[in-house]
Amino acid sequence: MPEGPRILCVHGSPRKGGNTDLLLDRLAEGAAGAGAAVEHLYCRDLTILPCTGCGACAVTGECAITDDDMAVVYERFDAADAVAVGAPVYFLGPPAPLKALIDRFQTRWSRLHVLDRPPERIRPGAVVSTAGTQVHSVFTCFHRVMEAWFEVLGVEGRMNLFFEGVDARGAVRSHPCAMDEALAVGERLARMEAKG
Repeated sequence: MPEGPRILCVHGSPRKGGNTDLLLDRLAEGAAGAGAAVEHLYCRDLTILPCTGCGACAVTGECAITDDDMAVVYERFDAADAVAVGAPVYFLGPPAPLKALIDRFQTRWSRLHVLDRPPERIRPGAVVSTAGTQVHSVFTCFHRVMEAWFEVLGVEGRMNLFFEGVDARGAVRSHPCAMDEALAVGERLARMEAKG
């Protein structure tokens, strides 16, 4: 396994082999080529129960739900030196498999904003997304969700690739620059260093 930074690629789409899967795979190719160790996390293959808003994490900093796959998710995020997230836009936001995972990071929101336990380090991050509409503003709400999530993860979303007009499975392959840009982002992500 490479000795470089550990990059976690989070696949948020419910559609296997869709456009954001292809983009993240290309990003991972660039990162691995630059010496990173890449791990993939597929939200659609995980059992993630919804946050119930119980408030336990505001006291303990830990989630009270323990009978699903989130323990492994927390471990993988904590171990990563950089994070790349890919998901299409569904109704202006992330699709359900990714949103359920994001909501369970209320634990990290509580640590940061209630318990005064900020992340131990700041890591680089990237987001790749596609949408069928031709209007670029469709990514506005999705981007804000990613920014809010990254804040509590200690991730700086320095690189974002948002491609509108990409809908049919595999259509991103025909985009004039998407695959090349994803490769370049992976290479850059592998060379960035965490702070703190």
